[in-house]
Amino acid sequence: MARANHPSDRIVAEIAWLYYIKGYNQAEIAKRMNLSRPTVITYLRLARERQIVGVKIAGLHFRVNDLADALCARYGLQSAYVVPEAESALETAYQVCEAAAQFLPDFVSTSDTLGVSWGQTVSFVSERVPWWPVQGLVVRQLIGSLANPLLPTCESCTTEIARRLSAQCINLNAPAVCSDAGLAAQLRAEPIIAQQLDRLLDCNKAIYSLSPCTLDTHVVQFNLATEADISDYRAKGAVGIIAGRFIDPEGVPVLGDLDRRMIGADQECLRGMEGLLVVTGLPKMEATRAALRGGYVNHVVLDTALAEELTRNRPA
Repeated sequence: MARANHPSDRIVAEIAWLYYIKGYNQAEIAKRMNLSRPTVITYLRLARERQIVGVKIAGLHFRVNDLADALCARYGLQSAYVVPEAESALETAYQVCEAAAQFLPDFVSTSDTLGVSWGQTVSFVSERVPWWPVQGLVVRQLIGSLANPLLPTCESCTTEIARRLSAQCINLNAPAVCSDAGLAAQLRAEPIIAQQLDRLLDCNKAIYSLSPCTLDTHVVQFNLATEADISDYRAKGAVGIIAGRFIDPEGVPVLGDLDRRMIGADQECLRGMEGLLVVTGLPKMEATRAALRGGYVNHVVLDTALAEELTRNRPA
């Protein structure tokens, strides 16, 4: 009885090996190991809970072919994953993030450097990434730190993704935004920070979400920008925000005072990476279209309603 209640990792790993690798069914394992079938089922569950095995769902199963193909054709994407809408906007967001999390281990490869942004969507993704080691993977923080540790910050998203993929995690040891442009320039010139910013160019891939350039954007809610900042960028034509950076309807960078006070990857740096965009909700349609037009996105995971709006017959 003690063996069933408190099995060692060794016996649990042996059961998992027989089931997942050797292809034995539960009855065969029970006979081979002199166990009951319910005990084998329990050990297989423990193998997942103890992270002895990682279970990953192939991203192809989240693809709605017609919409995905239309998105790829219109915007020159390498892949698109369209997730059916759920009963509520929140549940839809969860399912989109789950799909992105399952795709992420396929998105990165051995010895890649993955840049990670911040926000609620990226946080949801990070919490759902399967335990799936990727050899030689490096995960870097794309934007500096925020003041409130309870918010889904860039460093928390970076750390969690790195942990689940058994990757090296490199955080950006600087504030995301400074109160003064001169202070930000001095910090960017500090050797340790300057080196970290230079190494962001090593990121060949990136994962991020985006937000519309509106007064209720999470960039304001998280005190990265003020309503006055947003109004200034809107007046200059900005419609979307990616990793704290502003873009117009064509994806062209929109610059302002906040850029001089920020520490993190800029638009040019982001464009140099193979980008995975995770986004949900029609309010983000204009910002999403801008990011697609601007060349920031190579792969996208989104909901059906947003995908349908992005593929309507209108000039791309």
